[in-house]
Amino acid sequence: MSKIHVTEYKETEFQELLKMALDLFKDYPPSVIESDLIAVLKKPNYATFFAKQSGDILGFVTVSIRSDYVEGSTTSPVGYLESIYVKPEGRKHGIARQLYEIAESWAAQKGCSEMGSDTWEWNLEAQNFHTKLGFKKEDILVHYIKPIHKK
Repeated sequence: MSKIHVTEYKETEFQELLKMALDLFKDYPPSVIESDLIAVLKKPNYATFFAKQSGDILGFVTVSIRSDYVEGSTTSPVGYLESIYVKPEGRKHGIARQLYEIAESWAAQKGCSEMGSDTWEWNLEAQNFHTKLGFKKEDILVHYIKPIHKK
């Protein structure tokens, strides 16, 4: 595999980012993913980076700075790994790690000394990835919902 270059997201690359995000978040409606991406890309405390090889985009990472409480953190603000994705043909070559390292460096430059992240309990591949990066599992959260019946 030839050299990977990491670049910051540019507006002209939105469609490629959207395609990857739709693959990453398959369980969500495409319209929700698109509107969420548009909103995130406008926020000053977020950054998105691409991994490129010979001009082709192979993956992305989105990182943020969170000043609200991040589970397990002892400092504030905290860098937060919002999403990371590598296309199937680019996997198992260290691209995700390279993207993560850029995200962590960005957060450190913004004054963060800790990184947070999350994934679903069923996503063992993502859990293993976090462990390899040096994250420790902090907590497991179960979400509930109940409809309100009007009286």
